[in-house]
Amino acid sequence: MVSNNDNGTRPDFAKELYRRLNNYFVEKQLSRKADKRMIIKLIIAFCWWLGSFALLFAVSTNAFAFFIFYAFHCFAQLFILLNIAHDANHRAISKNPLLSNILVYSFDLCGVSSYMWRCLHHQQHHYCINIDGEDENLVVRGLFRFNTGTRQKFIHRFQHLYFLFFYGLFTIDWVFTKDFECFFFPHTTFLKNIKHKRKEYIKLFAGKILYIGYMIFLPVVYLGYPLLFVIAIFLICHFMIGVVGALIIQTTHPLISSAFPKSKNEYENFVFHVLATTSDYSVNRPLAKFFYGGLNTHVIHHLIPNACHTHYPELTAIIKSTTKEYGVVYRENKSMFEAVSEHYRLLKQMSIRQPHIGPVMN
Repeated sequence: MVSNNDNGTRPDFAKELYRRLNNYFVEKQLSRKADKRMIIKLIIAFCWWLGSFALLFAVSTNAFAFFIFYAFHCFAQLFILLNIAHDANHRAISKNPLLSNILVYSFDLCGVSSYMWRCLHHQQHHYCINIDGEDENLVVRGLFRFNTGTRQKFIHRFQHLYFLFFYGLFTIDWVFTKDFECFFFPHTTFLKNIKHKRKEYIKLFAGKILYIGYMIFLPVVYLGYPLLFVIAIFLICHFMIGVVGALIIQTTHPLISSAFPKSKNEYENFVFHVLATTSDYSVNRPLAKFFYGGLNTHVIHHLIPNACHTHYPELTAIIKSTTKEYGVVYRENKSMFEAVSEHYRLLKQMSIRQPHIGPVMN
C-alpha cells in the first residue's frame, strides 16, 4: 500500500486544491447550492414522478400498458433518488431551512428512510471510504469480497457471476429489509450506539406504509389488478432500477485500481484518501450529467459533499488540472462500460485468494 507520505514533494497540493475549488464559487459569485440546472432537475423530477403516476392510472388499459407505465414511474423514482434525495440529504440544494427539510423526505417518498440513509451514508461511508469493516458500502450482507482484508467465503468464488442478480435487489432490500434491520437489529458498533428518537420510528413506519400503499395497494384497489400481479410487477421494475442504480454507485469505489486502507489514519490528508479510493467515470457524457446525479463525478462529491452536484463538472475540471500540475494521481474511466469492466475485474480477482491488490498510484 502506498501512503500519502509518498506525496511529500507536494505538501501544498491539498491546500491549493481546496483554494481553487473555493475560488470557483467566489470568482463566479455562485452559491454552492442549487443553480438553474438544478432547478430544472427539480421541476423534471416533480413532473416525471407525478405525471408518470397519473398516467399509470389513466392509460393502463391492459397488463402490458400497466407494466410500461409502472416501470416509467419507477425510473422517475430512481431519478429522484440519484438527483434530488442524495443532494437534499447532504443539504446541498437550498439554504432555506423549510425547503431543505422538505426535500430530504424525497427518500421516504421512494420507500427509503432518509434518516437511516443519513446515519449510514454520512458516518459509515464518507469518512471511512473503502475501509473494510467500517465502510457500509463494502458490507453488502457479506455477499461480496472487494479486498483481501475480507475473509473469503465459498460463495465469493462465484461473485463475478452473480453480482448483477444481487445488485438488482438493491432497492428492494432498502424498502423491505435494510431500514428495519438497521433500526431493530443493528449490525455495526456505530448503529448499536445510536439511540433513535421515537419520531424516527414513526417516520419509518409511516414512510413504508405510504410507499407500499401507493405502489402496490392503490393499483389493486383502483385498477382492479390482482395483488400478486402488482407485487410481481413491483419486484420486476425494482430489479431493473436496482441494477442500474447499483452499477452507477458501485463503479466509483470498489475497483481494481482502488486502495483499500486499513484505517482512517493511513493517509496524512483526507484529500489523498479520497483520490486513492475514488474514481470518476463518464465525466463529459450528457446522459451521465443528466441522470446520474453527479455520482459519476465522485471525487469532488467526497471533497465538497455539501455542494450541489450540478456544479461538479466544472469543479472536476479543476481537480483534473490541479492533480496534473502537481503530479498527483487522479483516476477516471472514460465510460460507464469501462468502470463496470474494472469493477467486474475486481470481483473476479477477489473471487480467488489473492495475497494483495495495490492501488495504482505514483
